[in-house]
Amino acid sequence: MISVRQAAMIDDRLEKQYALGHLRPDLNFLPDWNRRSMAFRQAGKCQLDLSYGPGPRDRLDYFPSAEPKSSPTVVFIHGGYWQRGDKSAYSFLAESFVKNGVCFAAINYDFCPGVRMTQIVDQARKAMAWLWHNIDGLGGDREKLSIVGHSAGAHISAMMVTTDWPSFADGLPRDMFKGAILVSGIFDLEPLLSTSNNDQLHLDQAEAFSQSPINHAAGANAPQLIAYGEGETEEFKWQSNRYAAACGSSNARITRQVVPGHHFDVLNELADEHCGFHRRALQFIAALSRN
Repeated sequence: MISVRQAAMIDDRLEKQYALGHLRPDLNFLPDWNRRSMAFRQAGKCQLDLSYGPGPRDRLDYFPSAEPKSSPTVVFIHGGYWQRGDKSAYSFLAESFVKNGVCFAAINYDFCPGVRMTQIVDQARKAMAWLWHNIDGLGGDREKLSIVGHSAGAHISAMMVTTDWPSFADGLPRDMFKGAILVSGIFDLEPLLSTSNNDQLHLDQAEAFSQSPINHAAGANAPQLIAYGEGETEEFKWQSNRYAAACGSSNARITRQVVPGHHFDVLNELADEHCGFHRRALQFIAALSRN
């Protein structure tokens, strides 16, 4: 329930701009994604629920290509407003990547309000550090890692790109990720303070600032492909465009892409090897591997 105090603080314009419920992912997207994901897990080669930490959601799935040692790997972080979702619903994304010579990993993480945003970001960092240390044992190559995130997952992914990895843990390289594909992300958390989403996120001004990638963009130098759906709200478009501009000002190599469809349609475009967005993503990842 939204408290009377919070309701008085809600900005009606922002509330509408950041609302996604009307797209009904539970009816229009998730059933098909779950079906396709289960079919690929059953038919494809994969290692599921690998533990990167002690918690029940400290788990990741790994889908190798036919020749993983010579292939790049993308690490996918799902969305769900930091409150819901599961990696198992996104295995369908792995199919076309694996078919085209790219290994695919997907992580789970804890949710608000059970944990704070800061804890989610640190948890994701631990997952990335574990994968860097262990992917060679899985058959992959830790020198060819890139990251892909959608919606809240794009926020988390951007925080990974801006992380000072040697300061996070001994032995980690500064350029752990060779690049990132950030799809329909939220990179400035401050507007969420004025929406009902914050009833579950419990952000305050200080945490909204510290956990916003827009405020750390100057530390990002890896190439990034920043995309959003042409049917997104103006606020979601503003989020991506402002983040791209901030990264561009730090001389990071930024590519932008407008994708057909709405906030959830973009993942179907990313999964379909016949779509321009998927081909663009493959080209982007291939270029990273050559650098």
